[in-house]
Parts: sequence; C-alpha cells; structure tokens
Amino acid sequence: MNPTKPEQNVSPELAAMSEARRKLIRAGLATGPVIATLASPSVFATDCVAPSQTLSAAKSHSTTQLGSCSTPDSCETWKSNLGPTCTGQYKTWRDTLFHNVFTQQSGATGCRMYKTGTGGVATPMTFGEVLNLTDSAAGVQIARQFVGAYLNVCANKVLFPVNGSTTQAKTAQAVVDMWNEWALKGSYTPYGGASAWDGTKVSHYLNYFVP
Repeated sequence: MNPTKPEQNVSPELAAMSEARRKLIRAGLATGPVIATLASPSVFATDCVAPSQTLSAAKSHSTTQLGSCSTPDSCETWKSNLGPTCTGQYKTWRDTLFHNVFTQQSGATGCRMYKTGTGGVATPMTFGEVLNLTDSAAGVQIARQFVGAYLNVCANKVLFPVNGSTTQAKTAQAVVDMWNEWALKGSYTPYGGASAWDGTKVSHYLNYFVP
C-alpha cells in the first residue's frame, strides 16, 4: 500500500495559497508578512467596520465607511500590559471595574464578572482580573475579548464610524452596546433582518473588527 503524500491531501484553498506564494517567490516579493496575509487576511487587515455594518457594504460606499484597526492588541497582550507593575493610564484601565463599563448582566456564564471576596461576599472584578481568567468556558473568554476590544478603542488602536461619524466615544459605545445584547440573549444581531451572531461570530468580530 502506497502511503498518501501530504500534497495529495491539500485543500483547494491551501493549494491556491501555495500557488500564490510560488508566484511571489518568483517575483522576489515573498516575505513573512506577505505570506501570513495570504494565509489569514483578517489578522493583518487595516480596515474595520462598526458591528452594524458589513465590510462589503462599507467598501461599496467610500473610505469614510471604513475605520482603522491595523494595530489592535490581543487579550494576552493587554493582560501583560495591565500587569501588577503597570502605572499611569494602564493602571487606571487595570483597576476599572468590569461592570462599571459593561453594565448589563445575566445568569449566563461570563456575564456576571464577580469573585468571592471577604466573608464570601461577591466582589466585582476589574478589567485586569477578567483578562487574567483562565476558565475555558466560551462566555468567560468572550468577556475577556470584550475587555480587549474596549481597551483597543480607548488606546486609539481601533476606530470605526458609527451612524455617520467616527469618534472614540461612539466606537466605545458600539462595543458596549454589543455586550449589552450579548449578555441578555447570548447572541448579537448587528442590524434588522440580519442573522444573529453566535459566540463564534461575536468572538471573530472582537478579534478582527470585521464580520
């Protein structure tokens, strides 16, 4: 029995990327970031949109419909940035109470961010504490991602247009509004008539700021 060669199992998408890479190599243009962009375009995207928009609709109008999200930090990066020795604005963000920003709560996992305090009393968690959670439950991880997304806006790493104008306050509020619906329903509907986003789609948006 002849063993199956790896190239015989390559998907059409990977085959297309391999061919694209070969063309770039022949043209002398193949670099690490370029190849990574081919493999995962959203990771290196410079465009982003409000959750109530679609990327294709935004691009079909004008650049004013597109925001900039070329440098968002991951939850793990924010976890490191907001460590025990951080100072200044980073310390302020670290100590911000989660539910002072994301006020909507429900009984679902990840929607009530409290820890057990002195005497067994529930104590609200800070952004820093939420980012340090290791619980693998999807709801908890999405809570971490909401914190990361919000902090990216606060740090001017992400900005997208909302209702015709682009401001830091409106961008941040759009993220909070998204949480409020997610916390209540366990899903998010970006606009009337659209299909509701499940946890996977919400997570994707919070990471890349494109649907």
